Amino acid sequence: QLLAMLDRHGIAATFAFVMAFALDEEERRQFPMLDEAKNADDPWLRHYWDSLKAGQGDGWHLPKALEMVRSAGAHEIASHSFCHRPFGDSSLDPAGAAAELAAAEQAARLKQVELKTLVFPRNEVGNLPAVRAAGYLGYRQRLQRRGGRIAALLEEFDTRRRPQPATPAVDGLVPIPPGHFFNWRFGLRKLVPPAVTVARWRGQLERCARDGGVVHLWLHPHNLLTGPGTSSVLSDVLAYVGQLRDARSLDVLTQQEYCERIIAVRVRTLGS
Repeated sequence: QLLAMLDRHGIAATFAFVMAFALDEEERRQFPMLDEAKNADDPWLRHYWDSLKAGQGDGWHLPKALEMVRSAGAHEIASHSFCHRPFGDSSLDPAGAAAELAAAEQAARLKQVELKTLVFPRNEVGNLPAVRAAGYLGYRQRLQRRGGRIAALLEEFDTRRRPQPATPAVDGLVPIPPGHFFNWRFGLRKLVPPAVTVARWRGQLERCARDGGVVHLWLHPHNLLTGPGTSSVLSDVLAYVGQLRDARSLDVLTQQEYCERIIAVRVRTLGS
């Protein structure tokens, strides 16, 4: 559904995969990290192993999803780590971060894809030296906000939101503006009228076209299944993105393309 929508509007997107999710049964045997016998004391994977032993393995691995994205031929496949282990400096030590990124790279080689940008699990940004050493160009930043879920819900009614500023590379890594979560029409979020969501994004896109900056829209694909009506609202917003792009009022970039552009600007500046 999402791939068809993006194709209809001629938009390339970034799909950040938990790389273990993309492995078939034979491929998984090549990863000691997934072997319970070798890592029985790993609390992060305990629920995963217990689910498999209980015959509830559906949904943990779906190689077809990555193949669908790759077959579309337009989109970036990015990293969401190997097994979605939180990367915050207080959650994972440097050795653990390096191991997680190395496993993601090994999976990428099996799938014949290159991982150039990273979306941190749970948006916990950390262990940047390990990310840099693994050869990534950039990573999605975390949106800093006050308040919890209710505050986030109330923000969905604010149609005056402005684009975020582009950010220069820091020590060889590009911090990608964090953007905003596209309203998932689930639970209390169903109270947000679709017209308000469309107006909120259209206003931000118009300001971007006029004044510059970055509009970064993201969501989880399952939001289209669990939030009835989310898909049609998203399609309306993407149609407007396409209109502005066709009018040459803005550029549509994947995360990798954004990072490459920021790096190229930096190189030109240094050389001038």
